[in-house]
Amino acid sequence: MKDNPKTVALVQARMGSSRLPGKMMMDLCGYPVLHWVLYRVKQAQRLDDVVLATTQRKQDDPLVRLAGNLSVSSFRGSEADVLGRFAEAARVTGCHLVVRVCADNPLIAPEEIDRLVDFYRSLLNQDADPDRLYAFNHLPRLGNRYADGLGAEIFSQKLLQNLASLAVAPLQREHVTTYLWEHAADYDIHAVPAPPEVAYPEVKLDVDTPEDLERLRILCARLSLQSSGRDIVLAYRKQFGLC
Repeated sequence: MKDNPKTVALVQARMGSSRLPGKMMMDLCGYPVLHWVLYRVKQAQRLDDVVLATTQRKQDDPLVRLAGNLSVSSFRGSEADVLGRFAEAARVTGCHLVVRVCADNPLIAPEEIDRLVDFYRSLLNQDADPDRLYAFNHLPRLGNRYADGLGAEIFSQKLLQNLASLAVAPLQREHVTTYLWEHAADYDIHAVPAPPEVAYPEVKLDVDTPEDLERLRILCARLSLQSSGRDIVLAYRKQFGLC
């Protein structure tokens, strides 16, 4: 692995969500949900590029146009084979490290992306094997206590291509890291510890349902596109009585 490995965020998004179709272009306090995601990911300092990974379906054309308006390039691939789409997008970018961003997280925090990348690189500096190394801070798991929806996942392109070659079951192709978690003993998995200001796993910032979107509309009325993860978590706790 190079001393300064090319690090690219791939933002996974499509219009055909089963639970909330079209949510990527739904309004969230003046901007489409996807605008929040791409704008905020672009503020991260440790990324060399940001790419939208969407499908070839015509219904996803608006996502590509929105990304273009934010100077974000797009890769279009299979709708059903998400892992294949993701692996091919990474290959086309020529990146060494992939930061996987789920567009269900409009309040992803750029400083938490940077924390994730720094954490991963620190493990590489301790001679971790990049072919097996995976780290995350996008959800509360393995005791990291992160607020749900502030971070992302990171792994080498070589690990991603390995997953794409090994995963064969439909569910493993539909979700990028399902195979990895099903075979966790074969990989070096790390949860980034949450800093105290965002260590509130009861905070849920995903958009999966109409109720989720309405909750975030209430929250984002108190925020801006530039709000930090700390400010987001504090506003959420105050708004929804978690303080």
